[in-house]
Amino acid sequence: MGVAPRRLNGWEPAEVTEYEHVDGVLVRSITRCEAEFDDEQRELLLASAEFEASIDSNGHFLAETMSPEADPMNYKSTLRFTAAGPFFNYAEKARLDDVDRYRAEFPKDSPPNLNGAYWVVEKHGELAGDPND
Repeated sequence: MGVAPRRLNGWEPAEVTEYEHVDGVLVRSITRCEAEFDDEQRELLLASAEFEASIDSNGHFLAETMSPEADPMNYKSTLRFTAAGPFFNYAEKARLDDVDRYRAEFPKDSPPNLNGAYWVVEKHGELAGDPND
């Protein structure tokens, strides 16, 4: 994240400008800006990175998901993970369907190089009601 966490709460660095005059003429001005990252901000970022590295793509702690206790064949353990789904992200489905459409336009023996390719998904319309009802 290139921004100090405290900025997310509205903090802005203070600026102080000093002016130097010679015979009433401004010859130099120096503006000093408060450092964005202090020890506390660096510690918060490092802690956040460490936490993110400790969880899997489902939000579970890797120490649990990779533990032998989570093995469904370990009948002595009570730790279990169950899955539900599938659930569909229709925006992602539209994007991937369009990638497939694009690839199909090329001969099978000459697939396109999509390195750096980017698709944009646009939303049209609104939900009929509150999805949480």
